Amino acid sequence: MGSTTGDELLDAQQIRDEFGISPSRLSELLRDRETTGCPEPDEVEGRRRRWKRRTIAPFARDYKKSKRQLSGADPAHPLLAQPPGTLLSTSQVGKQILGHKSTSTLLAWLVDSPGYFPEPDVVETTSGGRKRRFWRVATIVKWLAERPGPGNPLSKTRPTKTSAPLEEGDPEELIDPKQAAPILGYGSHLQLNRAIARGILPELMEPDEVIQGRVTTNRWKRRRIVDLARARREAPSSSELAERRLDAALDALRTAGSAARSVTIAQLAQAHPGHGSVVVWEASLAEARRQLGGAH
Repeated sequence: MGSTTGDELLDAQQIRDEFGISPSRLSELLRDRETTGCPEPDEVEGRRRRWKRRTIAPFARDYKKSKRQLSGADPAHPLLAQPPGTLLSTSQVGKQILGHKSTSTLLAWLVDSPGYFPEPDVVETTSGGRKRRFWRVATIVKWLAERPGPGNPLSKTRPTKTSAPLEEGDPEELIDPKQAAPILGYGSHLQLNRAIARGILPELMEPDEVIQGRVTTNRWKRRRIVDLARARREAPSSSELAERRLDAALDALRTAGSAARSVTIAQLAQAHPGHGSVVVWEASLAEARRQLGGAH
């Protein structure tokens, strides 16, 4: 194999041969790096991407380990012997039944792989705004019996995300989720609504108009959707995004002065579209408050 130093550069084919991650799967992991943790390539030449061994090896090993953990899920787990209607928490399903170290993998499936893992049977919102998800025992038993392959959270029939043209339409026109979804690359308005509900798109948490009817519908100005779509397509590296979020949070707190506690994630995200989910914005805002001495 030649040099095996930490600085040795590996391309997608070499990573496949050594770690068993296919080039297409590696591309998906890199695309969804904010949730998968896949590192940025150390070298990019045209369409060819290469990683230093010390960059990719730890991630690849952890990824393969998580797949092995999933394939070892126990359909006879004591939790699944309870009555079919018994509710199981995210931690019970993700950690105890599926054997994951944390619940992040399970939550990532819900966001990135619609249709692979069942939606929660019950969702509760705490007084602090956090969502608590629960699945019935019957739901998990059924999924374990029918799942499309252990460790493969991407359905073979998963539709390819395509995006609508950005420049068409009046920038001030109000559009609904069905119109916004293709612009943002989502396969349906349901996928888009789920992403918003889970905090993946904090830029859209506050709509420009809410239509009340049999079903409540949010609408946004087209320019907001277009700006977000363009920002997501042109997003820099995850480390640069983290720096930008922190700078934005610091600037917002300093500008707000004594009213700094009124600075919200939705405001920051709207001012800086495509910079990350609610979770990462919360972390950036908390760090900014810490750096300013907790006075904000």
